[in-house]
Amino acid sequence: MLKVNTNQYKKYLLHNYKLKEPIYIQGGPGIGKSEIPLQVFKKQAKEEGLEFAQWDKTSREDKEVMFANRDKYFVYCDQRLAQMDVTDLRGIPKLNSDRVDPMPPSWVLYFCDPNAHGLIFFDELNLAPQTVQGSAYQIIRDRSMADMMLGDGVYCIAAGNRAEDKAYTFDLPLPLRDRFSEMELRPDVDSWTEWASSESVNPHLIAFVNWKESYLYKISETGADKSTTPRGIARASRLVGNEEIGSPDANMLLSMSVGEAFATEFQGYVKYFKSLDWDEIYSHPESIRELETSQLFAVSGGLSEHFTKDSKRFDNIINVVEHMQPEFAVMSLRMMRDSNPTTFKRLGQKNKKFVDTIARNLGKFII
Repeated sequence: MLKVNTNQYKKYLLHNYKLKEPIYIQGGPGIGKSEIPLQVFKKQAKEEGLEFAQWDKTSREDKEVMFANRDKYFVYCDQRLAQMDVTDLRGIPKLNSDRVDPMPPSWVLYFCDPNAHGLIFFDELNLAPQTVQGSAYQIIRDRSMADMMLGDGVYCIAAGNRAEDKAYTFDLPLPLRDRFSEMELRPDVDSWTEWASSESVNPHLIAFVNWKESYLYKISETGADKSTTPRGIARASRLVGNEEIGSPDANMLLSMSVGEAFATEFQGYVKYFKSLDWDEIYSHPESIRELETSQLFAVSGGLSEHFTKDSKRFDNIINVVEHMQPEFAVMSLRMMRDSNPTTFKRLGQKNKKFVDTIARNLGKFII
């Protein structure tokens, strides 16, 4: 199966969407198979002048408004096939005088309207029993549900886990696979760093993953330890919150969320971070040229943290960045930019050193 990174996934999602050609995306747990389409189609809805709504996050009252104004909404509907049976797709049989008709659920009625716009995302496709897969096959192949046709503005995609991830998957029948374009999503640190910064993931966790790239996605072979995934790292960031990164509580929370191996290695990062003399770094920014490579990852995490907490330190941060090796300068600036693009751009335009030196030399990487 063709392996793609995050940016390629986004690109081909949109390409196939415009042609209404379904995609099946496979990949390990927690790497963004469902999160990325959510981001992509929020943006696409805006470009189409439609209001974005998530079916499972709207109230009954909101759904009534959506039913009455289908032409104004782009509705994202995530359906977990592993939790369904056939009647969840086809509807409950209902006797009407001399015949039996399906009585479909409300989401089926919504998307089988000519004015409907949106995406049906069949997640966990290969975890579903084959009878449910068969019903999904009809929807993908014939664009038909409960004896009704999907609206022309409705797009279908599907996702599933890999057998090696011990997800107890079922084989997908060839006729079903043949209806999809297929890709396997692989996590990559650059794309994840951009996303994580924009989602306010702790900058020290981001810097650590850039230092130890294998910890972006590390599955326990025996199941004895907690596996590490991009989703788990984001959860760890929320759990740690404002805790001091090297505190016993922070270490415990990391171990719970992303595993003891990650937490143990992260303590090495914390050691380097705590060895930094920030007064010296800001007073004599050229001094960072003497730092070890491992310490420079900690500098990048610290600079991003300082910018996030107090953007008024931007000019001082730029003085430090000027003396960093290009790869660390780029990483630091990207983390700051993605955490607050508007403020970063405004302050960058005012800083002469940034405009004249840094943006000229590294602009293609950060602007």
